[in-house]
Amino acid sequence: MATGKPEIPRGSLPAHTARRIIRDFTDKGLKPGDGLADEATLIERYGVSRGTLREALRLLNFLGAVTVKPGPQGGPRLGMPGPAVVGSALGMVVQFQGATLRTVFEARLAVEPTVAALAAAHRQDSDLALLDESVAALRATEQKRGPEYAEHAVTYSLRVAEASQNALLATIVPALVAMNSTASWRYPEGSRPELTERVSAVVEAIRNRSGDDASRHTHDMIKWLVDALQSSQPADLERRILWPDLDEVLSQGL
Repeated sequence: MATGKPEIPRGSLPAHTARRIIRDFTDKGLKPGDGLADEATLIERYGVSRGTLREALRLLNFLGAVTVKPGPQGGPRLGMPGPAVVGSALGMVVQFQGATLRTVFEARLAVEPTVAALAAAHRQDSDLALLDESVAALRATEQKRGPEYAEHAVTYSLRVAEASQNALLATIVPALVAMNSTASWRYPEGSRPELTERVSAVVEAIRNRSGDDASRHTHDMIKWLVDALQSSQPADLERRILWPDLDEVLSQGL
């Protein structure tokens, strides 16, 4: 007899259960760190087997949405998924699409000028202090060997994204920046002081709440860097983005 409820294919039951769990978290207004219930209660609530529930929780744990604490006071708790989840998933997709370092820079050229404009509009004083800190760190490491300058450049990009106060863009930008970090390339000879000054110009535009200037300076900065790479190391721009390398970078944190 038909019940009026759509049948759930057996293979999708854990995913279906995972969606129900997250809906419950939302409906109950729970926050990261809050728990739902113990395993026995959840099995009864969702009408599934222990194996299905655990598979659903493993899926949510992989996505960073749930942590599972063992023991009598344990059980699933709401987590806080971070940009690494998006970056890793996106990296798997773009590897099979044949994305290259050039592809990533093109995406950054399309996205980050808008992010900088939003940062100019919405930045807080605390954001500006961090951006000033990034400029100072870049200036201090221009002549140093090693990865320190590049690390500060990454931090600068992440701070602009955070200053935009846009949760979606603050998740996408770290994924793109991480992809840049997986390919083998280096700043062209003598380019660091110029890059620092271009970063400083963006920060000044953000300070002055000039979205047009922040966008323009960011666009010009990324295009300038890509043109310099095209001149000095064109082969590096064609390097493939590989998920294993990206996932490793993300697991270590940007």
